[in-house]
Amino acid sequence: MINLDRIAAEASQSILNCIGTSAKRNTLQAKDLERLTANALGILQEQGLYAFFLYLLSKSGEEDEEKELEADEVASCVIMARLLSLLNQPELKHLSAAFANGWDQKPAQINKRKKELLQHVSGQISGDLRRLLMVKTLFEKALIYTRYGAKAITSSVAEGSS
Repeated sequence: MINLDRIAAEASQSILNCIGTSAKRNTLQAKDLERLTANALGILQEQGLYAFFLYLLSKSGEEDEEKELEADEVASCVIMARLLSLLNQPELKHLSAAFANGWDQKPAQINKRKKELLQHVSGQISGDLRRLLMVKTLFEKALIYTRYGAKAITSSVAEGSS
């Protein structure tokens, strides 16, 4: 039996670790990650997995080096990279949904492979309803945890400054 809750929680922690990442002009703040995550989650739930990736790819910029990205672009790349890396976990190997390993080290590299990523989502992941629903459920769970985690960090920062 697969423990999706644990897998989603680990992904969420990995995404939350990007808070404080230096970007081109500023640093990624928890409130910015919370906003982007909430928007992406809404699109995933209302419009589906393909629209979710379209949204994040539209927010990810064009550069393939993190130091060249704005904070929202970094967050978008990190969210996609961490969620895609979930699909490479041994517990999910049976889904046959893995998409190129190694995003955790350089999330901005996703910008080099946008078309390939969309083809993978529309073909490989969406090609089987069971696979699509499991991936969507896992991503939703991870994004919900990330949203609340970012909100908790935002609240603790606000309390600490008062």
